Amino acid sequence: MTTKENWKYIEEPLKQRLKKNSLTNILFFVLTFPLMFILTPMILRYTGKEAYGVWALTGTILAFIELLGGMQTSTAVGIIVPKLDPKKDSADINEITNTLFWFYFGIAVVLAAVFMLLKQPILDMFFKVDKSLASTAGFVLVFSFFIFLINFVLLSFAYLMGGFNIFYIYYILHIISSFLRFGLMAACLVKGYGIKGIAEVQMGVLIFETLLTLVITKIVYPPLRFNLKFFSPVKLKGMLTLSLKLIMNKMAVLVNYNVDKLVLSYFLTPVFAGFYQIGSNISKYISQVPEMIGLISLMPAASELKAKNEMHKLETLYTRVNKYVFFLAIFIFSGITIFGKEFTAIWLGKGYEDVYLVMTVLSGAYTVALAGYVSMNLLNGLERIRETFIISTVSAVVNIILSIVLTKFYGLKGALTGTTIAMAGSGIALAILFYKMTGIKMGLLDVFLKPVITAIICFAGYYAFSKYVTLPSNWPVFFAKVLVFTLVYMGLLVAVLRHFDAYDWDLLRNYLGKKKAV
Repeated sequence: MTTKENWKYIEEPLKQRLKKNSLTNILFFVLTFPLMFILTPMILRYTGKEAYGVWALTGTILAFIELLGGMQTSTAVGIIVPKLDPKKDSADINEITNTLFWFYFGIAVVLAAVFMLLKQPILDMFFKVDKSLASTAGFVLVFSFFIFLINFVLLSFAYLMGGFNIFYIYYILHIISSFLRFGLMAACLVKGYGIKGIAEVQMGVLIFETLLTLVITKIVYPPLRFNLKFFSPVKLKGMLTLSLKLIMNKMAVLVNYNVDKLVLSYFLTPVFAGFYQIGSNISKYISQVPEMIGLISLMPAASELKAKNEMHKLETLYTRVNKYVFFLAIFIFSGITIFGKEFTAIWLGKGYEDVYLVMTVLSGAYTVALAGYVSMNLLNGLERIRETFIISTVSAVVNIILSIVLTKFYGLKGALTGTTIAMAGSGIALAILFYKMTGIKMGLLDVFLKPVITAIICFAGYYAFSKYVTLPSNWPVFFAKVLVFTLVYMGLLVAVLRHFDAYDWDLLRNYLGKKKAV
């Protein structure tokens, strides 16, 4: 019999869990944000553009394998577990986690066999590198793949904390592993281990983080057990039935963010996949704005509201959250548009003009696509999955077709155009779907137009200033300009356009006021 203290994480009110999720996720982005800017030029300097492209492409392939192997069963856990009582239904929860483990184990065996058959064709199709780099590319792909499979199976138990809406522990572990990974990668580069060393560190730290997560998962949920007897065909059928409805939502996101790298490598070389990776690594912070403010909790939160018959809270959740999302997203987008070219030149030097192109175009695409993020997650949490499935399917198919056709004829610009059309269209369609199904409006003036107007004013002001005043291009001057831009944007939007009303400030005061007690 476990003591009450053992249940403190699960018994914590949803509001407190959401707050902790948000705070730790913001902390994760703030603390780890600078690491990429230091590490990326180091990898390019010590390994070269082609080797960096090989590493980026390997990560892209693994992302697709993870989706196809897991089939979104982890997301299904996030919908099913909140409906169960952690104390009374421990047998059901153990059946879910153990069933997921053995399902993943079987999938991993199949994937390993298929990979061994297709390894060479994959290398021939996508890893078109210099002969001197061919063996290295093969090692990076094969080593990363098999370590990934081990991690894939182990993660089956770790997804349970997501079902309990306890993500903040993940974020704390991500912070620790990010700094560990950064230090080890930098050491590998200096020691001359090249891209092989980078791959070994990447996957080694991944396994370390997962093992630590499993230990903590057991602490968070004491009744958790590992036993083959807990395997349940009925539970597997239920998870697969739900997950197969969800998979196209995730597939659309994965395609929109990654398919261009595969297409560019196929028609061109991994170097362009590397350029795409570097540019998207900056722009992706727009797509991750919802995660920065803790919105990974949206889907299980919607499921919990439905289970508790508190659907009246949905409208406030939807409108307020979208306001906060676009407040940050449009700020980042306008900053990238204004300063991206100068930033790339100072950061990477000459020869990376395509990185700025990728950065700018994708930041616009990611911003518009956020119009569907909240809608999709809330609808999935409410189990209105069929409609989001259709939109996601269409988006993925359109992106694949456009990326292949346009990349073949127009190269990098074509790939970016296809992605922009698919992502923007999908985001708008999901927002319209949410309105049709719930009658809840986003509120375009507060959510979207006010930040856009502010961004336009900032851009016009900077353009007029730079036309008559020429400043030296270096880091101190660059950061000074960014600081001024930030103050002007925030001042205009908050003080002049009154983007946040009294209710918003009330929420913020309560949020910060209780932060100390957490």
